[in-house]
Amino acid sequence: MKRASSISEYTEVSNYIRRHSQDYLQETLYAADMALMGKQILSGTRGQWLLVGSPPDWHDNKVNNNGYVWMLNRMHHWLILTQAYLLTNERKYIDCVLTELLDWIQSCPAPLLTTNTEDAQRLYNSVDPWRQLEVGERMGNIWPFVIRIMEQIPGMLDSVKPTILKSIYEHGRILREVCPKLWPDADHNYYLTEMWGLFSLAMNFTELEESAEWSQFALQELERCMLSQFSSQGGQLEGCPSYHNFTSVHMGKVVLLARQNGLTLSDTFVEKFRHAMHYCIQTCRPTGQVVPWGDSSADYHAAITISLGALYLGEQQPARLLQSLMGVEEFRNTLTSHLFDHPELLNLIELSDNLSDPVRRANEDLPRTFWDKELHQVSLRSDWSKKALSVFFVCRSPVYNGHAHIDPSSFDFTAWGRPLVVDPGRYNYWWQEERRKFKSAAWHNTLTINGKDPFEYLSSWEYGPQKPGDIENVVDGGDWIRTSAVHYNYEPAVHRRDLVLFTDKFLLVLDEVSGLIEQDTIQLNWHLDALKADWDQDRQIAYTQGNEVNVAIWTTGASLSGEEQKANISDRMDHLRPSTRIVMSDLGDTSGIRRYASVILPYRSEFQREQLEYLEVVSGADQAFCKIRLHNVNYEIPFHRMS
Repeated sequence: MKRASSISEYTEVSNYIRRHSQDYLQETLYAADMALMGKQILSGTRGQWLLVGSPPDWHDNKVNNNGYVWMLNRMHHWLILTQAYLLTNERKYIDCVLTELLDWIQSCPAPLLTTNTEDAQRLYNSVDPWRQLEVGERMGNIWPFVIRIMEQIPGMLDSVKPTILKSIYEHGRILREVCPKLWPDADHNYYLTEMWGLFSLAMNFTELEESAEWSQFALQELERCMLSQFSSQGGQLEGCPSYHNFTSVHMGKVVLLARQNGLTLSDTFVEKFRHAMHYCIQTCRPTGQVVPWGDSSADYHAAITISLGALYLGEQQPARLLQSLMGVEEFRNTLTSHLFDHPELLNLIELSDNLSDPVRRANEDLPRTFWDKELHQVSLRSDWSKKALSVFFVCRSPVYNGHAHIDPSSFDFTAWGRPLVVDPGRYNYWWQEERRKFKSAAWHNTLTINGKDPFEYLSSWEYGPQKPGDIENVVDGGDWIRTSAVHYNYEPAVHRRDLVLFTDKFLLVLDEVSGLIEQDTIQLNWHLDALKADWDQDRQIAYTQGNEVNVAIWTTGASLSGEEQKANISDRMDHLRPSTRIVMSDLGDTSGIRRYASVILPYRSEFQREQLEYLEVVSGADQAFCKIRLHNVNYEIPFHRMS
């Protein structure tokens, strides 16, 4: 059993961070010093430091947010304290971890073990330190690492190791005996995390008599998780890129830990993992940021899965591609926090100094379209450069679970290195007005009828009944790429939307709504990553100014009124920044079918209206067209999808 990196490897990582990652060094030491003072940033603290104590009261919900208790009991701050010890060799940091570990064991005795499903749901899915997911998180990502470091300090654990092993054993029994009862179909990210925790526990604490059986069982269940939770195109079934990334990171850790210990995974598992890596890249903007679809953050965490996969598969091209999008510095920064757990990542980081023309030429051969038919998601991009035009488009109804948002036929658009018309992210999981707004159709780039959501928001995790919605087609026509979707949530009205991406020029949005009555109103909702926008009522154009890259949205099809509304974007949990929503409203008076065409045009410098010469929807007996004259070029695009 390969249990630990050597002291020399930790020293090498520490030296690298001191030489090349001064920002990470200072941030880590600052957070560690705050933890020594008992201060943490947790779910519900709105991105602010809160005095929780050291040791904390592990049960106290100080901010009336369930996630606060759960995040506190994942003990992420122990990783920070342990890294601070490795970076400084100051015992105060690792001593604090041991003090809190022993306090937690004493303050949080394991609940009575039960395998009755109803009792287990109540006992292990509550606001408690022993919730099932936290049991898996601790054993997978926290305790093995910090205990591994303590074991390398002479005498540190001599008198307390039996106490610690007893608690680890109690964790293992819950993961092995209870969690499989709660997830018989292995179809949830919780179960994948829990089985990763069981596998990590078994591999790291082989002195436990059950470790061999537990590791064998965990690998068996992780194989089932891979089969049941990942589509044939690679996406995790919830359809949220951030959830895909953290589950695939766990799978990356599984394959590496298994190989270190001479264990093999099936060819199917490995191939699924390879597809999961591919999905990670496809759900990135050209900036390398994750598209914050559903409950996701606009972070750079796709790099972690890609890098772990590169270590396992020996395939460097995906990592080099992502480096070329993110930039060398961002790629390094993202991996730095994982270097102590995987020192071999240092070898991969060194490749970032050698980005070259052959890498860029290889990127030119990649397909510009990606369609995960099971998740009803499409990614289109003009090319694979950082300056590409790209759009991420989803029409999935009914949704899989409450991590999805109320946004059928919405999209996220980036051009020339800047997100322009965007998904706002998630903010938090609190059942408050902010959560409802971030999940609402009005805060996404989609169409609403009569100002209502396509389906009802009941709570932070529940929706009302939903009707079918799907992506129908994706076609790469060379100079253009087109995708089509339809959903029936407004029946008897039906919404069809086509997106046509004209390479390096603009995005065209074609909306057709049938089954309307005269009294129905239509809202075209646009969420702009900008502090403000102007509205030209005569031309029906919304546009931003003052940024390096700006965007204009030019719409026709009816007489529309435009309204600017202040909104927010959340790039990461519990953090907000200001943004702008534009709502274009058609007040009705027409029954049957209404059609709208919207040109979304990125531009630099000053906005020049005269270049937007002509935009019209022409409806005939059998077909409708959008006619455009833009920058002295004519376009005629049918509303029906191209084949």
